[in-house]
Amino acid sequence: MKTKNRSSNTERWIARILGLLLAVFAIFMAIGYFIEGRQQHPGAPFLSGVTPLVMFIFLTWGIGLFGLLLGWWKEKLGGFLSLSCFILVFILNLFNPESQDKMVALIPMVIFSLPSLLLISCWYSAKKIPR
Repeated sequence: MKTKNRSSNTERWIARILGLLLAVFAIFMAIGYFIEGRQQHPGAPFLSGVTPLVMFIFLTWGIGLFGLLLGWWKEKLGGFLSLSCFILVFILNLFNPESQDKMVALIPMVIFSLPSLLLISCWYSAKKIPR
């Protein structure tokens, strides 16, 4: 029983750290993307040329990243929220006319969904262990 608890704690910390690293990485990449866009088009409005679908994709991606951070406190809610958002981002990207190769978005979706699946697994295994 103790080894199962220790392995679930290890799994929990892997999910937390991986989720935190992915969220920080995505935030830094978004900041860099917006800074680069402002330097290339200094007189243009902030989000000029961005379609509502792309805005909704970014919003959904941000909610998914929030779910990864929420998984530190509420594993079930954070895991399901982030997993559902990342799946929705992938589906929305299939309908994005600006995206050239639609299946390339599958790779980040799988990478960002790993901590979500680990959080759900930790929640489920903690629910099954009698206290």
